[in-house]
Amino acid sequence: MTTSVLSAPPPVTAGQPPRLLDQVAAAARQRGASGPTTSRLVSWVRAFVHFHGKRHPRDLDRQAVGRFLEHVVQTEKPPLPALETARSALELLYGTVLGIDLGELPRPQPPRLLDQMAQVLRVRHYSPRTEACYLHWVRQFILFHGKRHPRELGAPEVEQFLTHLAVQGRVSASTQNQALNALVFLYQQVLEIDLGRFEAVRAHRPKRLPVVLSPDEVAAVLAHVVGGDGAFGLMARLLYGCGLRLLECCRLRIKDIDVARG
Repeated sequence: MTTSVLSAPPPVTAGQPPRLLDQVAAAARQRGASGPTTSRLVSWVRAFVHFHGKRHPRDLDRQAVGRFLEHVVQTEKPPLPALETARSALELLYGTVLGIDLGELPRPQPPRLLDQMAQVLRVRHYSPRTEACYLHWVRQFILFHGKRHPRELGAPEVEQFLTHLAVQGRVSASTQNQALNALVFLYQQVLEIDLGRFEAVRAHRPKRLPVVLSPDEVAAVLAHVVGGDGAFGLMARLLYGCGLRLLECCRLRIKDIDVARG
């Protein structure tokens, strides 16, 4: 039968042992930890107990510690400092307070930056093509700056990269905007860093009139797509009539169609 360590304690009486978190705080202070450091260690022990349904740490083993540390590196930003503080808190808890030897605590590896970004993109329901495009530009940005981590870079380095694309790469304005959007997403949504305002040489956007088909030309094209009938004919008419992109049309499901209204 397990016990809960964070439930409301009864009134303290003389000779009653202190609660577990109070013992952790006292042990941290005895080691010379500052007030803020002690608070962080206690918070991680509390998070560990909550993560395992408020079970007492005596009822948990090294594998339970590993699952919690894996959760830390998957969810905290940045993961490595959080992992080190969480490990220190659990080493203090088990080694000093509880006197339980768990051996060397696990040190799980955090997900790679591009894997983190892909996960955030999927959570926000970006299309697979947008995901691939954004990951490509972030990879190019990292390679351009000698494989330095983007946390070590900022607005000046983003400016240099975008300027390089426009001047040396001679990319179009839309391609440069793709790269900019990818980097803004990386810093704002993944790293949670505000780049502030920055300037870069912008690619020239040519002015041209769009080339479109006349209604008669469209009708002729539709008539020649498998005679205008069948799956391909239906897809062609949907692309034209609804303004769908090709992949949007390929991914249509029955719930997306209003049969009653045609």
